[in-house]
Amino acid sequence: MAFIKRIKRKWQGQEKWTVTTVTQGSPVSTKELCEYVADSTTASASDVMAVLLALPKVMELYLKNGRAVKLDGIGTYRYKVSAGMVDEEKEAGESLIRDVRVQFTPERTVTSIGTQRIVRRALIPDGLTWEIYDKPSKPRKPSNEGGSSSGEEPGGETPGGNTGGGGGGTTPPSGGDGGDDN
Repeated sequence: MAFIKRIKRKWQGQEKWTVTTVTQGSPVSTKELCEYVADSTTASASDVMAVLLALPKVMELYLKNGRAVKLDGIGTYRYKVSAGMVDEEKEAGESLIRDVRVQFTPERTVTSIGTQRIVRRALIPDGLTWEIYDKPSKPRKPSNEGGSSSGEEPGGETPGGNTGGGGGGTTPPSGGDGGDDN
């Protein structure tokens, strides 16, 4: 299950309500990922770590040589630039580039059943469910009166408790204290 929170935004001069995602705890570390992958495969944690640590340099090599990098089941990485504009074609060149980013596009599969097309994106499980997270995302101000300033118990719980995976398959081990670390 994933979490969302309600937020107020201005839209066309009026205040409207919408939702945004909320992440829980600290990000999953490379070490945690390696241990989980090792437990799910025949590779050792150190082998998985070696591959993951080498991957960014190898991807950079291909990207800087003009190639996109596609990881099956995950998606494609490519360079994207922000650039200024000029009036003449001959003036357009590298000097216009202000910023370079790596753009990630999740892998997409399309299945046709009769006249219906089903599009599925990698990393988004079927049956993904959302729960409203209604705790404050940041503590107001530290208090010297003891206890937690956010009103949570020390080592607070993930909203809704540990309910397991919503998309089937193996549920990864939970990391950290599960508290909101937005």
